[in-house]
Amino acid sequence: MLPDIKIAQINTFLTVAKCKNFRLAASILCRSQPAVSLAIKQLEQLLGAHLFDPQRHAELSAFGIAFLPEAKALYDHYEATLHNGMSMAQGQSGSINLGVLPSIAKTVLAPIIRSFLAQHPQVQLQVQDDNGDNLRDKVLDGRIDLAISSIWQTELDLHHTHLCADRVGIVARKAHPWMQMGNDINWKELNQHKLIRNGTTPLVDKTPAQEFLFAPMQVTNMTSLVAMLEAGAGITTLPWMAFPKDSKELAFRLIEEPPIKRQIALLKSRHHQQMPATAALEHIIINTFKRRGKHLESPKKLIT
Repeated sequence: MLPDIKIAQINTFLTVAKCKNFRLAASILCRSQPAVSLAIKQLEQLLGAHLFDPQRHAELSAFGIAFLPEAKALYDHYEATLHNGMSMAQGQSGSINLGVLPSIAKTVLAPIIRSFLAQHPQVQLQVQDDNGDNLRDKVLDGRIDLAISSIWQTELDLHHTHLCADRVGIVARKAHPWMQMGNDINWKELNQHKLIRNGTTPLVDKTPAQEFLFAPMQVTNMTSLVAMLEAGAGITTLPWMAFPKDSKELAFRLIEEPPIKRQIALLKSRHHQQMPATAALEHIIINTFKRRGKHLESPKKLIT
């Protein structure tokens, strides 16, 4: 069984060895000389050999010379470990895996990352975008720490913090009749149009637009979906934040009969403990959405 040696005893030995004088070492350590001598004696007893030559009070013994680099390495490791632990406890180091919807990555992720890294520059932040179902699964099994995702229903194993709710609309080329302000949407004619499903189409379930759920064409990749829409291959539905606002070919028209909303929430597992840095990122995400939420949620009736 190893002896119970205190890190303070190692530090006392290193200080005396450096000063080569017990009195000076005692002054540096803010201790009395007898207390320093006693600490060295106790350390020698625990190790089983003299650290200093008994005939030359502050001169290292042969064992002391051999043990000195080991003691230095031990104390350096102690300081590094303590520093790293305190840094993690203060949220200044560590790593975080954040999952986001592609529409979040395009609209509000940049200010979140900018604010977080300004306050926690040493934290390794890894971000991956995915659809809502995959993000949910990754949070549950611990592959990601937090997710900014759409939610279809609440789950006991997940903690949900509401962030915003963006409206759903029809997306098509600007020349499409339903993209003209004077034309009303006749849902009975929906099956006469070329419809495209995507990952957010389940939002229109049990609404007048539910015919989109049975569209023969499905495109899950956003880049491909935009290309299909711009080429006039059909029309689709998208939440407002997912609408490609940089497209010169497409328009967005709110579905108002009835209004359809996508709920966006911050997800975390109820069963996995959070590191302080993760809690700090969570705080920044919530505050960022509080500042920007109304802008994200409120498109006009028709955006062209």
